Amino acid sequence: MSKRLVWHKEEVQDVIALFLACKTKEEIEKVFDRVLTPREINDIARRHKAIVMIDEGKSYADIKMATGMSGTTIARLSAKCGFGFQKSSGLPRQKAVSKTKHHYRTIKYKGVPAVRVKR
Repeated sequence: MSKRLVWHKEEVQDVIALFLACKTKEEIEKVFDRVLTPREINDIARRHKAIVMIDEGKSYADIKMATGMSGTTIARLSAKCGFGFQKSSGLPRQKAVSKTKHHYRTIKYKGVPAVRVKR
């Protein structure tokens, strides 16, 4: 049985519908508070932060330092985002205002900046 089939379960679809029915941030916070433990909420937030950092091209070492997650968990998230096959996680992003016309990414080797390349 494929792991992807779990999304088709009626209960999961009900939870998705519940979030879609929320009209305000406060309603979503109330659902989180009643359904999830504080640790689960923090885990979701850390995973989201890791996904954003993966999309930005940050190194695993940087992500590990910022989130406290293990390298294995970061690698799994990266694989689920299709890192190496597509350019992003597919999650909606907030528009960032660029201060410069060129976008650069620093490639790091063992946590030390090595090369600055244009994207």
